[in-house]
Amino acid sequence: MTRKLLFLLGLGALSPSAMAAGFQAKTMRESLSAREVERPLLIGKGWLEFGVGVEMKNATQYWSDEGEKIDFAPGSEWTYTTERLDIRYGFARRGELFWTVKTHYVHLTNESLQTDIEQFGLGDPNFGLRYELFRSTATPMTSVIAYGDYKAPAANESPGNYVGGPSTFSAVVLTTGTPDVTVGLAAKKQVGPAAVTLDAAYVRRMSGVVQYLIETELNQFSGRIKPGDLVRVKGDLLLQVGPVALNGGATMTRRDETLIGNTSEGLFMSDNMFAVEGSDGVAIDGNAGATFNITRGVDFIARASIPVKGEDLLFWPIEDIHPTLGNTYSGTVEFRY
Repeated sequence: MTRKLLFLLGLGALSPSAMAAGFQAKTMRESLSAREVERPLLIGKGWLEFGVGVEMKNATQYWSDEGEKIDFAPGSEWTYTTERLDIRYGFARRGELFWTVKTHYVHLTNESLQTDIEQFGLGDPNFGLRYELFRSTATPMTSVIAYGDYKAPAANESPGNYVGGPSTFSAVVLTTGTPDVTVGLAAKKQVGPAAVTLDAAYVRRMSGVVQYLIETELNQFSGRIKPGDLVRVKGDLLLQVGPVALNGGATMTRRDETLIGNTSEGLFMSDNMFAVEGSDGVAIDGNAGATFNITRGVDFIARASIPVKGEDLLFWPIEDIHPTLGNTYSGTVEFRY
């Protein structure tokens, strides 16, 4: 009898722990380092991230055909801003979906011509997929991914109705009016408190009929345009100093010639297009910034991009075809759950 009583008492002592385990908080999320230097390029399964950011560029110069920096006329200024919401979701151990929703505010002034044009409107959204090709299972961290991105044309592409002539427009064009498809590879390698990231991508830019291009010879009115394809290579060096990750690097972009013309008959509508001489070129930008790891779920990121090399691409002020000469400063707050 005594042995039975001791056995039952033993079961009673174990049963609360067993019952409590069934009600403990569980999660499917992968581990995520609180330090930027140790994080892979993929956010990880089960994590959802929202990034709210603002970018601003204030230009008072432009590139010449030979790549020289030339000042605008006195009193002239071009301000271009991007307000963005970035979303990342780790839906699988090796897979991540991402979306970007943007708006733009632009302001053009010229005191001598009494120009004062400002506009706020929707930007072109992006969405895509990242897939992890390799990740080391032990520190130091190594991460290699492939990714694809699609940009949909959604922003304003009409400069006005030309009632007062082609030189009098009432709106700023905020899009190419054509879709882009990007494919790329990126790799990140940690070495102690530092990490090196390399990223190479090819951007295929589709053709489309747009409102800002007017064809008059065949009376089609709306012309067809194909922005030049891009090859983009980025390099970045990161150094973790406590909760702050400092980074610096460069981006090189090679741009093919832009094609314009009228739509042809048949299956291939771009057959009648011709290259715009001088619309291609190479641009180099220097990048620097800092990431403040406030908590595992909250980061603040400050960035600066400074143009080093560029040239006149003939399609100002469409920033996606003709990036304006000017420093770009940005700030982003990221929240993860």
